[in-house]
Amino acid sequence: MDEDIELLLEDQNRVILKLVNILVESYHGYSTNELSLRINVTERSIQRYIRQLKDLVSQYNEEKGKNLQVDFERYNGVRLRSDSGSNFMDFKTYIWENDATIQIFRYVMFEEFYSVKKYSLAHFTSESAVRRSLKKIDQFLTLYNLSLKRNTFEIVGKEKDIRIVSYILGWVIFKGTSWPFDSIDQVKAYQAVDVFTEFFKLKLSIIQRKQMAYILAINWIRFRKKHFIEIEDNWLNYVDLTSLKNSLSFLTNFKEEYHIYEDSELYFYVLLLQMKAKIFDSAEFKKRVFRYHKARQSDVYLATELFMEQFSEEFMPVPKELQERFFITSFCAHLFCKTFKNIKVDIDGHQNLNELDYDYPVLKEKIYLFIKSLQEKSNDDLFLEKNFLFQKYILLFSAIAPLNFYEPSIEIFLDSDLPLFVKKNIMTKISDRFKHDFNIVFLDTPQPMEADLILTNIPNIMDEEQRFTYRIHLFDFPFKSKDFIDLEIQLRQIIQKKTALL
Repeated sequence: MDEDIELLLEDQNRVILKLVNILVESYHGYSTNELSLRINVTERSIQRYIRQLKDLVSQYNEEKGKNLQVDFERYNGVRLRSDSGSNFMDFKTYIWENDATIQIFRYVMFEEFYSVKKYSLAHFTSESAVRRSLKKIDQFLTLYNLSLKRNTFEIVGKEKDIRIVSYILGWVIFKGTSWPFDSIDQVKAYQAVDVFTEFFKLKLSIIQRKQMAYILAINWIRFRKKHFIEIEDNWLNYVDLTSLKNSLSFLTNFKEEYHIYEDSELYFYVLLLQMKAKIFDSAEFKKRVFRYHKARQSDVYLATELFMEQFSEEFMPVPKELQERFFITSFCAHLFCKTFKNIKVDIDGHQNLNELDYDYPVLKEKIYLFIKSLQEKSNDDLFLEKNFLFQKYILLFSAIAPLNFYEPSIEIFLDSDLPLFVKKNIMTKISDRFKHDFNIVFLDTPQPMEADLILTNIPNIMDEEQRFTYRIHLFDFPFKSKDFIDLEIQLRQIIQKKTALL
């Protein structure tokens, strides 16, 4: 969702965020020419953005009491410095929070936006700028089967979809660095979370506790605005609310104290808890959930059993010590897919491993075919969410085998006048550097025709005709950072040609 949300930002803020992300990559400075090439704008524009960045940093330091610094020197380039690396995350959140469109979106999400004219007068901005922001918000919402009502500026769509997008959006933008819910008592939200976690003997990290508080806060806001969750038929097979209310007296007190008069709200909250793998660290919660799903033979439970069985057949057996983790992780993913459609990220806003489209094409194809076979065997529509499931399944695969397991091997021949132990050291460094990206095999044969790539430190090792016939990487010992960068480019070219022939 990050890329989708970035489209909401004002152009200036989008570029400044890119600039910040580049500057925090390294302690050394970047020239304006380097930055212009990385961001794809002119040097003159970069200089303007650097001035705007300086202004934002000064404003941030004054408001937050921080000490960020932007250094711009002729020979040392541009640097962003801080006494604490965490300030960079806080600073990026500050940029998000103060973006004009994001501010309007906050008002829209919490139904506090009443008219273009009122907003423009109250915030000293033009009506045309407000309309541009509303247009971007509406375009963003359409990506998630939602829309913006023209007259009332309410978000229109299924309530469950509005809530999941609100959770993800709120977490991705604010990252828990601030409490963006002015109408909700933060202390009360955390107390409510603690009631759940203490009963189930959960040990949550600070971040996980914040995430649950964000979810609860948005539930309260929507509920107070009289937007109620509708219970879907299959949810009755997922949540044993009757048993929970009878055995957990705190739920009755919870409903009364927080004025939750609809069972559907509790259904939905418990349903969301079941989508977070961490919650299953509670033995009590895990036993309750799986015992009920199994007794009801829920479609999610059956889909997960099918996944476990077929995964071992199609790929490789899951080690005994990983079987429970595989089951829980896939169960959470299946429940998410059954509840929400066309959501590209998980409940925490993560879209994992985008680069896999390019790095592991063979594994990608096998997993997509695997998902298709699961759908055909079960006739369950949750397996139609193939892009989401691909992200989860490939992470599970990586727990038992390298991601390049099915990719074609790249055979490399190292020919040099270096001592044997030095050659071994070079091969080890290359293997360690690229072991997660490429299936590299070093050849012992002295016949270079068998190799995909030849590494050598001797310029005239091959005549001119051969030099253009075979891929050669000429290096000067010791192997340098630039050699690794150039080698990676060559390896990617080789693997692309090899996979194209499959």
